[in-house]
Amino acid sequence: MTKNITIHKRNEIIRGTDFYSLNAKKCFNAIYYLYQKNRVITTQYERTKIRYSSLRKCMNLESDNNYVAIINEAIKELQTTLITLNNFEIDETIYKWYSTKFLNDAHVKKDDEIAVTLEISTFFKKMIISQINFTKLDLVQYLNKFRTKYAMKLYEYLKSFGGYRYLDISQNHLMRLLNLSEKSKYKYYSQLKILIERQIKELVTKSDLKKLKLSDNKKEKIFRFIIDPKAEKKTPSPKELETALENIIKRF
Repeated sequence: MTKNITIHKRNEIIRGTDFYSLNAKKCFNAIYYLYQKNRVITTQYERTKIRYSSLRKCMNLESDNNYVAIINEAIKELQTTLITLNNFEIDETIYKWYSTKFLNDAHVKKDDEIAVTLEISTFFKKMIISQINFTKLDLVQYLNKFRTKYAMKLYEYLKSFGGYRYLDISQNHLMRLLNLSEKSKYKYYSQLKILIERQIKELVTKSDLKKLKLSDNKKEKIFRFIIDPKAEKKTPSPKELETALENIIKRF
């Protein structure tokens, strides 16, 4: 049986907006874990060397013979695709939003073993090393079993609010979180609800959020995610929660 692989992922990242595919999300978390735990990694000149076998295991690709191509495409995506964090502080400067790439560069030498040498951006190195304001996430047991990027993002997000009975999230905020275009069919409340209900079903089946349920207020365009009806932690009002989500300010 595969050993559980747990990362301590910063909440600023979890609650931000990314444009990654499902495999890129898995690769992001795998590199995050391997760098954080300093396992099977050698670092020289600010670059990090990681074996494909390690990425394959962390990304739950051990049964996929096409794993090299999958990892290659995911790494390219992490070099070119942006992730955006909202309302937080870095180096004594408060940013309304901060958009950056995870990897500066990556290469595989012709005579190398099957391994990739990466340069993680300085910003994300600080985030990974920091041990404050994080959520524990298991890669193998839960995260990498999801079939869609929406289920993975929603799971991470709800876990970052562990202890709450429920969360009330507006349609607009949910669309930003899942990176859904305002020109897509999901601008219609009914279509977005169908998408969310599919993700809820997968989360209940494949994760530890067994009590998760969805209720909604169509008139006010609010989705209520019932995480644990018996949780002791007081759930904030919709206004308080929206303010908290839009104003996450933390120092490194």
